[in-house]
Amino acid sequence: MKKLIFSIFLVYSANALTLEEAVDKALKNNKELSSYRQQVETAKLQLQADKNLYYPTFYTQIAEKFYNKTPMTVIPNFPISFKQSNKNYLSFNVGFNQPIYTGGFTQAKIDISNYNLKANENLYKEKENQVKADVIKAYIDVFITASLIEVYSKELKAVESIYQQAEGFFKEGLITKVDVLQSKVRIAEVKRNLQEAKGNHKIALSKLSQLVGEEVKDERFEPVKIEIKELPDLDTLVETAYKNRKILDFYKETIKQAEKSAKIEQSAFLPKVFIQGDYIYTNQSPYLDPKGNFMLTVGASVEFQGIMPYYKVLQAKSNAQKIKYDLQDTKEKIKLEIKTAYENYITARENYKVALESLDYAKEYFEMVKQQYENQLATSTDLLNAESSLTRALESKEINYYNLLKSYIDIKKAVGEELQ
Repeated sequence: MKKLIFSIFLVYSANALTLEEAVDKALKNNKELSSYRQQVETAKLQLQADKNLYYPTFYTQIAEKFYNKTPMTVIPNFPISFKQSNKNYLSFNVGFNQPIYTGGFTQAKIDISNYNLKANENLYKEKENQVKADVIKAYIDVFITASLIEVYSKELKAVESIYQQAEGFFKEGLITKVDVLQSKVRIAEVKRNLQEAKGNHKIALSKLSQLVGEEVKDERFEPVKIEIKELPDLDTLVETAYKNRKILDFYKETIKQAEKSAKIEQSAFLPKVFIQGDYIYTNQSPYLDPKGNFMLTVGASVEFQGIMPYYKVLQAKSNAQKIKYDLQDTKEKIKLEIKTAYENYITARENYKVALESLDYAKEYFEMVKQQYENQLATSTDLLNAESSLTRALESKEINYYNLLKSYIDIKKAVGEELQ
């Protein structure tokens, strides 16, 4: 497979921030990503909790009860009565309830929690890759602005040298005052461009600091090597994205949740079979013996209000259909994202090739005009114009070079390839 390897080389200090460190710090400090990560932990706990639905429910109760008057049993037509219950008595109950059949409710609830966990994990991975892409591009932006500062700094030295030459020629009466003033105007323009580049560099550092979650100092950064492989055709990229993008997996798992919710609502029409065991103790009646006893119950129950579960089922199915529409819409957006990134990459690649050719021409042109100027065969205006063309070519080369790297990162992110 054909491939290009682009490297960003700058001198850097031993304590320079590497790209890997920047990404790691961003993943650790990004608050939105931390929220997604916590959401995954919450989903894991919910799944563990729902798995306990298969286990029996244990309960106990103890109470001391007080009557206002002692309950008595009176036999009609006979002057006989006896105490039905003690005025004050203790009651104690401990037992368990084990569901045997829940109409599919229990398993559906566990399945929903499992799908919810997978959905949140996919959402986290999608956001994680987005953060990585943002950090990589922000890191490259720092190099763009730093390289432009270097370009304008070199241009300033060149223009100042031209100015000094122009002053010397002027003193010798070889050129007019206008040529000297032209050089001074050009120096002012370059200083303005240099100042603007320094401002943009500060902005790039601030953006990187915001993504990383801590202040990034204005220091030299470690060189970045990005391997640009030959890209497949657009249709292949789209198909790859449909397989890899975690946001699509998120919607697929969410659809499963909605469909299982319908199963839960349907279970309301089905009987719930259970087995229940109790130990009951009470001293309520003086004639009760034994006062403590064990009891085993096997039963079934059905409970629903009107036909509410029917409409709940329709609601869940409607929600599932809504999410399916969201899935299709997201696919269309991903397809557009890939097309845009692909066209930007092709444009950036061609622009970079043109910029390299233009730079060669600009260098040759500048050297020729410089020689002619030194031999009084070209004016200072010609030399300043040639220098300006060289600077624009250098600027174009740097910008298009980095834009090519960024457009490639955009494609990798768009197709769902995990960024390192």
